[in-house]
Amino acid sequence: MDTDFPQAFQKEVTCLICMNYLLDPVTIGCGHSFCRPCLYLSWEKAKSPGQCPACRQPSQHKDIKTDTLVKKMSSLARNVSLWQFLSSEEQMCGTHREKKKMFCDVDKSLLCLLCSNSQDHRAHRHCPIEVAAEDHLEKILKQMSSLWKRMQENHRNLHEERRTILLWGGYVHLWEKMIRDEYRKLPPALQEEERQHIERLTKENREIFQQLNTSEAKMDEKRKQLKEMYSTLMEMCQKPDVELLQ
Repeated sequence: MDTDFPQAFQKEVTCLICMNYLLDPVTIGCGHSFCRPCLYLSWEKAKSPGQCPACRQPSQHKDIKTDTLVKKMSSLARNVSLWQFLSSEEQMCGTHREKKKMFCDVDKSLLCLLCSNSQDHRAHRHCPIEVAAEDHLEKILKQMSSLWKRMQENHRNLHEERRTILLWGGYVHLWEKMIRDEYRKLPPALQEEERQHIERLTKENREIFQQLNTSEAKMDEKRKQLKEMYSTLMEMCQKPDVELLQ
């Protein structure tokens, strides 16, 4: 039973999408937990949004709160993994043969306690490695939260722009039909005037469509850029703590 415990614990704090330790974990209605970024991206890609990526049960998008208990458990698991890594022989301080417990914020290096108090590093800002890693991770997650809000705003604007293009197309078709119907009531001698009227309308509409399509293309390009930035930050968060710091 004792042998199985660490593996069972690790399973509980592993995201079912990225298979890494949970970051900013959220637990949805069915009981499954995911990294918030992983769940958001999964729902964004899904054809049927609002389903659990693991069991496919319906789930609500709104008011998804961080599961603080799972977050503490995941943080503990990351710390255990970090200390196992730092306890290895190759990670020991080459000068003092001590475990590297401190992080130098100036040099972005891992130091043993004696090195951190040496003349080279005494004036630098230091903190325990696990504290530095947690702080750095929280900063990146905060950036991702802000970035996600911008992505959602861009998505709403893009949806509205595409809707405007569709509505404008219907309006143009209706307006042209009304003009033709009105000219049918007039003498045939006015056919040239009708042609010119339709021609002006077509030219104006072509220019407006071009403006709308250009605006849509810019928004779509912005969407891709924001998503790429978000994915890059997510990849950073999923790195081991030592890599994340350095």
